[in-house]
This record gives sequence, structure tokens and C-alpha cells, in this order.
Amino acid sequence: MSARLLVHFLALAPMALAGTIQYPEVVPGPGLPSLQELGLTTEQLYSMGPPEPADLEAFSANFVGKCGPADAAYTNVNGIIACYHYLKNLGTQRCTTPGNYKSIEFCHSGDASITGTSLKSNGASSYCRDVASGLLWVVDHCTRPNQSCAGAQAAGGNGNLVVFGGSKKWTGFITAWVDLA
Repeated sequence: MSARLLVHFLALAPMALAGTIQYPEVVPGPGLPSLQELGLTTEQLYSMGPPEPADLEAFSANFVGKCGPADAAYTNVNGIIACYHYLKNLGTQRCTTPGNYKSIEFCHSGDASITGTSLKSNGASSYCRDVASGLLWVVDHCTRPNQSCAGAQAAGGNGNLVVFGGSKKWTGFITAWVDLA
């Protein structure tokens, strides 16, 4: 009888597994807490869905948000949104950029990468929830009809820290694009 039950179970296994969705792993940047430390999983971050639109009053006049800048910078918006949820969940944890106008990755998932760059030579720091607010502006303003997204905006309340959301292939070029003069 147990062999018959096993055969029946094996026949149903493909149907049960067909409903399983595979999400690209959400990977925190250097020095930031792991998903496990936050009690979160990649699946939870992807399942949180699109966030509410950003409050436009929160952004600094030091930096005007930009979309793009090129087709190669765009990636699927869902990876950017998953990283948004991760950063938002960090709350008042500091997201810090190095000095000398270098970028640092705060999060990546699949082809999506979220990086920060300081507009000051000595670096910048903001609450990660405020970095998430800048990223939300990118999602709200730079998502194309095909659900690809790329752009940059200042962290909420800090015009010296610019957050970029887009393709990993483009992030190395963000410093020049932001025009750090």
C-alpha cells in the first residue's frame, strides 16, 4: 500500500511544484544586515508588491531626479521594488556612501542594482528608509510600459546622497552620469 501511495504522490508532485515561483535572491550591500537578521525572505520582499507613490516634498533641490540615462541602464522594475522593500525595512539603519565620489551598492536582485553616490568628496549618510524614498521616486517616475526601470534621485531629505536603481551593467557609470562637480 505504501508503494502505491508513493506513486500517487510522485504523480502529483509536478503539479504542486508548478505553482512555485522562483525569485532572484535579494542581496544586501556590504555592511548592511542580512535578510535573515531582519526576519525576511526574498519571497516576502517580492510579494509585498508595488509601494504607494512617493511624497515629492521630501526631496532636496540639490539634485533633480533623472530617468535612464540609456536603454542599457534599464532592468525589470520588480527587482528594484524588492530592494526598495529591503531598504525601507532597515528603517533608521544608516546607508553610507564612501568619499571621493565613489558608488556603493546597497542591494541587488537579479539584474537590478541599487547604488548610492555622494555629491560631496567626504561621503554621505542617510537613514536607509530615506534612501528607499529616493528609490521610490525612481520607481514612480522612471518605470516604462514594459516594466523596465532606471533612474536616480536624492535620498529623502538629503540632497548629497544620490540613489540609482537600474541594471547592474550600468552602475559603474553612475558617477559620471550624476555630474559630480
